[in-house]
Amino acid sequence: TINIPFEELPSGVSYREYRQGKGEATVQNGSKVAVEMTVRCRSFATANEPGGLKYFTTKDDTDFNELAWTVGTGELLPGLEEGMIGMRKGGLRRIEVPSTMVFAAKKENQLPLPKSTNKDGKRRFESLFKTDATLLFEVLVTRVK
Repeated sequence: TINIPFEELPSGVSYREYRQGKGEATVQNGSKVAVEMTVRCRSFATANEPGGLKYFTTKDDTDFNELAWTVGTGELLPGLEEGMIGMRKGGLRRIEVPSTMVFAAKKENQLPLPKSTNKDGKRRFESLFKTDATLLFEVLVTRVK
């Protein structure tokens, strides 16, 4: 991976921008967005997956390889949305959300969940909460309105 410094936000969320994206529209509160996303459990890093084992991908865990929602409605965890603010269509970021925010989001049912057929993802998701639950979200914005 390219060694790009993480941008630290006051909340503890940090992100790396790998690709800027194009277009006028940027992700902000109230935006309708669609993304392709992989979610990794940072504390389960391996040689093959140094960012952490993935527990969720839109490719395997959604029907249309995307998650779509309105930013700021509380559907998905606020830390993820905060790290996405300012992204444009085609933009790619890796957003790190600290453990405390992930625990809070789990209570509010704001985490993307693996399909029931994704046994590895489900197992990783369950064991995530016995340890440091920091998550890495690899987010590609496919639509912004």
